[in-house]
Amino acid sequence: MSLARALILFCSVLALSACGSARSVQPADNAQIAPLPPPPIEAIDEPADTRWMDEPRDGDTASMYICGQEDSKTTTDTGCNPTPEMKEELRRHSEEIKRATTPAKDSEARAIAQLRLEERGRNARIRLIAWNSQFGELCLADDETDEEGGGGGGPFGPCEPGGHCRDICLSFSSSGTGTGWLSTTAGVVSARADLLRITFDGGRVASYQLDGPLVPGFRKYRVFMLDLGRGIETRLELFEGDKLIAEEKRSDAEIRLMRCSNKYPVDDMPMTREEAGKSPLALCFEKARSE
Repeated sequence: MSLARALILFCSVLALSACGSARSVQPADNAQIAPLPPPPIEAIDEPADTRWMDEPRDGDTASMYICGQEDSKTTTDTGCNPTPEMKEELRRHSEEIKRATTPAKDSEARAIAQLRLEERGRNARIRLIAWNSQFGELCLADDETDEEGGGGGGPFGPCEPGGHCRDICLSFSSSGTGTGWLSTTAGVVSARADLLRITFDGGRVASYQLDGPLVPGFRKYRVFMLDLGRGIETRLELFEGDKLIAEEKRSDAEIRLMRCSNKYPVDDMPMTREEAGKSPLALCFEKARSE
C-alpha cells in the first residue's frame, strides 16, 4: 500500500478511534425543515473494479495505523516505533476485515447506483458498489470519477465487524485542494425511512426525501447519495413519518480532524514517512487533537 493510502487510513483512525463520533437515537428538535427533492440517484448494474480489496498492507501502513491511536505508547522523539506485538494485532484485525468483506462464492461486486456530479464536469459521477459477503451480509464501497480520473474507498457496510452500520450507513469522502475541495456521501439507509435531515458544518440544515433504489438482494436498505459541495455533515437524522428512528452525530474533535484532511489533501503530501510526520496535515492533526 502506498504512503498516500496509509495516510488515508491514518486519518480514518484518528477520526474514528481518537475522537469517536456518537451514534445514538436522541429526541429531534422541533424545527420544521421543508424537504428538498430527493437527489437524482440512478439505479444501474455495472461491473466494478475491486482490485484494491487485494492490496497488501505493509509495515508502514501498520505504523501509521498504530501511531495514529490517541493512547499509543510507541511515539518517541525519534518517531513512532510499534512493537512486533502491535503489528501482529493490526495484521489480525486486517485479516478479520478481509474475511468479513470477502464476497460469497455466488456473489460479484457490482455498481448498483450512481449520482452524476454535474458541477464537477460532464462525466463526473459517484457510484455505489455492493456485494454479498461470505457470511450473508451486505458489503459496500464507492468510487468517484471526474475529468481527471477516478478512485474509490471501502469496503464498509453492515458486513463490517462491530456492527457500526445499522439504519444509517453512509461513507464520507472528499477531494481537491484548499478552498477547492468537494465532498460526497454515499451508502444506504433503512428502507422504511422517508426523510433524512442533515445538519452541515456551519449550522445549515437540509432535509431530503428518500426514494433511491432498493439494494438488490437486501431490500431493507435504500441507496442514498449526495453531493455535499464544500460541506461536512455533522448530524444525520433519519425519519419514518414524524418518528425519529436513527441519528448519527460527529464530535467537535472529529470535525476538526476532517477539516484538516480537507485543507491538506493526501495527494499533496510528501512521499517519505519522515516528511509526512512533519507535513502540514500531521501538524494540523496534532493541533486539532489538542484543542
